[in-house]
Amino acid sequence: MNRADLESSWATTGKHLKAARALLRDDATPGVDGATLKGFEECLQKHEMEFALNELEDLGLSCHPVADFWRHLMYAAENMELSERAAEFKQRMQRT
Repeated sequence: MNRADLESSWATTGKHLKAARALLRDDATPGVDGATLKGFEECLQKHEMEFALNELEDLGLSCHPVADFWRHLMYAAENMELSERAAEFKQRMQRT
């Protein structure tokens, strides 16, 4: 993947991750494994998209967000070609 394609992929993934984050309260309880909004922001800033996804997933497990949260994580995972993770998020979305 060339640099332009990589940056385009980061932008698409980042868009979905930011949309999911926007569905969490600013005072969200830390995740079960210690994820925080600050940790998410740091990962996103460094283009560590899978780590950012992990932070949001952990936060979502403790915050019980709306179905759209999981939908955005599903789209982000699909864009990163993490098909198993995308399927998990789809299931969570459907159960919410």
